[in-house]
Amino acid sequence: MESFADRRRAEDRRDPDDRRRDVVRVPVEQRTGTDRRGGLERRGSQSVDELIRSALELLTNVAESGSLDEESLRDVDAAVFRLRFALDRFERRR
Repeated sequence: MESFADRRRAEDRRDPDDRRRDVVRVPVEQRTGTDRRGGLERRGSQSVDELIRSALELLTNVAESGSLDEESLRDVDAAVFRLRFALDRFERRR
């Protein structure tokens, strides 16, 4: 699959001459108190075990996609093993 940048048409691409040459200063934070999302609102209300299960599902999908070389597949398998171990320990403490 090609990246988004590769799918752009020629007229949608910027020329090197079009890039900004001047540094423009902007405030560090433009949003105010009510505009900002924090903590659980930003991350959603998933529990730790739900987050780990979601990560396991994503890693499993990648591992089963067939797009990884042997070394990368071993790395993903190790990550899945560690997440399953962590989930098991977490569920035992509950």
